[in-house]
Amino acid sequence: MTPNQTTLTLATFSIGAILSDLIAHLLDHKYQFLAIAAVVILDSVFGMAKALYLKNFETQKTFKSVFRLVAFWGLLATVLVIEKGFPFASFLSEAILLPILLFQVISILKNMNIVGLISNETVTRMLENIDKHKLQK
Repeated sequence: MTPNQTTLTLATFSIGAILSDLIAHLLDHKYQFLAIAAVVILDSVFGMAKALYLKNFETQKTFKSVFRLVAFWGLLATVLVIEKGFPFASFLSEAILLPILLFQVISILKNMNIVGLISNETVTRMLENIDKHKLQK
């Protein structure tokens, strides 16, 4: 074996070991990835239903959910790697991703309310309070 082949073999095995450890760590947190996928997909479905209901459906806006899903998954993967490398930063996934999930759930409730799938007085009051800033100029 030449020195170049030895270097290439060593580099390949090193990268394979690092990637397999990273993939195993990410698979340990598969339910967090599934939770993000669930809220993004539900928000997309009810967002499309709202757009069809209001007759302003745009295909380009629909594709934003794909980009949003990839971005949130990338953010989660980055945070999980940081938490793995720095155990004292174990709060990051909750601190960063829970607000994102909460805003997605609020968006789902808002879209369901607009379409008429839910019509609860509490949800309506909550959504009015959330959207007050949009009415102010």
